[in-house]
Amino acid sequence: MAATGQLVKHVIDARVALEVHRLPAHTDEPVAIIARRLSFPDPTNFGKFFTRHIGTCPGTFRHIHQGQ
Repeated sequence: MAATGQLVKHVIDARVALEVHRLPAHTDEPVAIIARRLSFPDPTNFGKFFTRHIGTCPGTFRHIHQGQ
């Protein structure tokens, strides 16, 4: 907290959100694989985190950003 002025959880969530944002847009990996790569215990938790931080579900986000 002394270094950033933020709670540790916020710093970690921001870093994970960056990867959550990047991977579905730039890979064709299934969402379940991405969830495991980012240490989510199951894809449902990943989907909830994704929607909370990005504002849409992973599939919709991928569809928009990969132009499909």
